[in-house]
Amino acid sequence: MSKPLTESVLRRLTAEAFVSFLSESEKFEAVAHPGCTMALCNEPVADLNGIIVGRGANEDHFADACRSCLSRDLPFLAIVFPEAGDRIQEVAAELGLVHAVDFPFMVREATPIEPTGSEDVVVQRAVGDEGALESARVLCGAFNMPEESVLRAMPASVMDSPGVDVFVATIEGRAVGSVTLTYHGETAGIWAMGTDPEMQKRGIGRRLLSTAMAEACARGSQRFFLGATPAGYRLYESLDFETRVTTTVWVSGETSQA
Repeated sequence: MSKPLTESVLRRLTAEAFVSFLSESEKFEAVAHPGCTMALCNEPVADLNGIIVGRGANEDHFADACRSCLSRDLPFLAIVFPEAGDRIQEVAAELGLVHAVDFPFMVREATPIEPTGSEDVVVQRAVGDEGALESARVLCGAFNMPEESVLRAMPASVMDSPGVDVFVATIEGRAVGSVTLTYHGETAGIWAMGTDPEMQKRGIGRRLLSTAMAEACARGSQRFFLGATPAGYRLYESLDFETRVTTTVWVSGETSQA
């Protein structure tokens, strides 16, 4: 039986996932201390540089990680789990970070899932340079990121990793959605879920995510977790995700997570 997805486990899996899908970036950098992990692609996009903080985090380690980014004018997110304690939140504010959003981490336990949503959507794993480019273009439109930064942060080589899958949704050959899954034993994480802004409210996101999850289940995944943006929360809730813990996201720079 898998261990429960407690707050502490979700924090560790989140840190592991950041490292997994950013580790192929050209300027990847990671530093880990108990309760505090920094994973950076060193691109000028806050959503692609993260500090994940939870139980056992030392405030000096957290402050040092933040200052490392601030000294380089590198935008970043700090995802703070409640078990990190109030002092970590105070340090974030003292360093000039801005509270961006309360960020629920949601979990879907083992129940069958079949693809639903628009049947006009074709969902496939992204492969090679073409797949990386299709995914990057969707993410650029969905999250207002520079295409060159996304391609450097998540190049085609990341898709060769056994711990990461990128799925792309297309309609008549046009890429309209993308989502990244990371694998942690029987648990899968869901990241960078986005659809073309011009094509939203058409069942694309539902088809993309439910198909990706069904394929992950066929490979042995038993449960899923994700951090839910306000824009995605209703979709995830409708697919039987439930909030397990709510984190606080602080930002230096701008973020699309709010």
